[in-house]
This record gives sequence, structure tokens and C-alpha cells, in this order.
Amino acid sequence: MTKFIPPDFDAEAIKTGIHQAMGFGEPTRTDDKAWFYFPKNRASTPSDAAADQDDIPFDVTIPVATTDSHARVQVPCAVEYFDATGLSITAGEVTPSKIVITLLDDEWQQVKNFSFVVAGGDKYVRSRIEPPVALGSIDVWTAHCTAQDET
Repeated sequence: MTKFIPPDFDAEAIKTGIHQAMGFGEPTRTDDKAWFYFPKNRASTPSDAAADQDDIPFDVTIPVATTDSHARVQVPCAVEYFDATGLSITAGEVTPSKIVITLLDDEWQQVKNFSFVVAGGDKYVRSRIEPPVALGSIDVWTAHCTAQDET
């Protein structure tokens, strides 16, 4: 099946408008905006040492170096906060709060391997990614993240 995109569809103008709308609702302080963080890289010396699935050598005398695979990144995105609505039991609340992040494809390509997001000072761990939804020729991605700690 061939996808129909109107001949006068201006993807760049649509992207500009979406970015402006996202920016309008964005926090004014940089630290309160969504920061994307990435998994750390582990490497042992020698690199051919027998190791587990996390690249931790079985031989405890072999040093392991951990480095950031990527600096934290901020990209234009929409962040929606959903308060915990889980079942209350005597042990406490069983469903944490979450955020839903909406990104256009260009921004998604920059952060698609993120492991967690810090927004408004709280850490939200990546839990699931929806398949992209098309807006004409633009892919729109939605990431669901669950609160790990909240202020």
C-alpha cells in the first residue's frame, strides 16, 4: 500500500510549528527540562577476558573501566506527567508516577538509546516505547518512563 501525502504538505513548516508548541509549554529553567541519559560502557583489560553479560570479568583481579557512552542530552520534546493512580495497600502505593515523552523523528534519532530521563529534578526510567505514528511524512515517537525517585 502506498502512503498518500498531499503534494502541498510542508513537513518542515509542520515540524517548526510542533517545536514552537512544545517550547511554549516547556519549563523556563534549563535544569527542569528533560535531560536524557545513556547507559554506561564497561571495558575490562585485557578485553578478551572471560566475562558475564554485563562485561564484568569473572577474574576479580582484572580491572574494569566504566565510561559514559554519551553525555546527557536535551532535545525538543513534549513531557506529560501522570500522577500515581495505583492501588493503595498497607505497604503503600504500588504504582509510581510516570511521564510520557513525545518526540519527532529527528530528535528521537538523537536519544533513542537513552536509559533514563531526569525532568524537574526527578529520575524516570525508560519502560516502553510505542511504535511511531506518522504525521504525513513525519514520524512521532512516544516514550513511557516510570519514576524511580520523586521529590
